[in-house]
Formats: sequence, C-alpha cells, structure tokens
Amino acid sequence: MTSKIIIKGVSDKMPEVEQEIEQVADIPSVEQPKTPVLSEPPMKIDMLMRRGLDGRLMIYEHDHIDIVFLPDKMKVVAFAKKDFSDIIYETQNRLFEFLVKKGLCSPEHVRGGNVYGSIESLVLKPKEEIPVEHLLILNIKKWLDSEKPALQADKEYEEKYSSMLTDPNEKDSTSLGEVPHQEEKGSIPKNEPRRYVGGWW
Repeated sequence: MTSKIIIKGVSDKMPEVEQEIEQVADIPSVEQPKTPVLSEPPMKIDMLMRRGLDGRLMIYEHDHIDIVFLPDKMKVVAFAKKDFSDIIYETQNRLFEFLVKKGLCSPEHVRGGNVYGSIESLVLKPKEEIPVEHLLILNIKKWLDSEKPALQADKEYEEKYSSMLTDPNEKDSTSLGEVPHQEEKGSIPKNEPRRYVGGWW
C-alpha cells in the first residue's frame, strides 16, 4: 500500500516548495487480541474484612468470633471476640467442621491455638494452581450466611427480654401503691445482720 505525503514550507530565503514522499506500508497490520467477553459479571462479596500489613485477612462479620487467614503459614485461626464460653467453642467447632467438609482443612489439623480461646487449622496445600485465598473467602462467606438466621434470632430475643424488664406491660407490672408497704421484709432482720455475716448461725 503506497501513500503520498506533501510538505509545503514558506521562508524568507526559499520560495514555496512542495516535496512528495512515498511511503510504502510493507509491514502487515497485527490484529490486537480481543478481550474475552464474560457472559456473567465477576462475583462480588460484601463482608466486613480487612487486610493486615503482612497480607493476612481478618474477617469481623460474625458476632461471636473473628476469623483470620494467614497466607504465609496457610493457616486459619478463629478468635473469640470477648469472653470464651461454650457458645464460642460451638461456633468455632461449626466453622471448622464446615471447612473440613468442603475439603479446605483436614480434621487432624484442627487444634487449639497459642492464644486463649482460639482454635486453628492448617489449610490443605492444593495440587493445582488455584486461588486458595479466593476459595477460602467464598466458603467462609457461605458459612457466615448460614449463621445469620440464628444470630438474628438471638438479637431479637435479647431485645424482647430487655424490653420486658425496662418497659413491661400492664399484666407484668404493678402500679405504685398496689403492693402494700411493710416495715420488715425478707428473712434477715435489719437490726441483727452480724450473726449472718459471722457465719456462726
């Protein structure tokens, strides 16, 4: 393919000139690779999560435990948010049972951590090149979604219980003066507490 370029220049010393340059395009045009069009948009996960300075992932979505993934050690650790109790242990147990059933952890690797109330497990090393971090986050999100109905029921129960104590209805409350006042109430006389404090009666 041949193309002509005409250059015109005007100066004080030289008259107007025209110059023709023939340019031959011998190099065939290289087709750019087309970007594959995805039939579906990439998956998006909304989760209360933060990445640490060393690359660890810290998930704060659950009400009872915090989940931490250490990519350099290939380890998942579940910490108690507040005090350790049977409820916290059962929650941690459900998490690692789910990860074991999904093939991400093995039951012989589930053990107590060096932090009080924590349980950890090693993530199985894959044979093929797969994004372990993405796969782990996806399965943890599924487990968190399965926990939401029970957590929501616990919140509603606590709200109803607090409302019953702070704002009872007419059936569960008495108006002022309805219960007659007595000078002495209870089993301990107000003038003789010493015998109960000493513990010899």
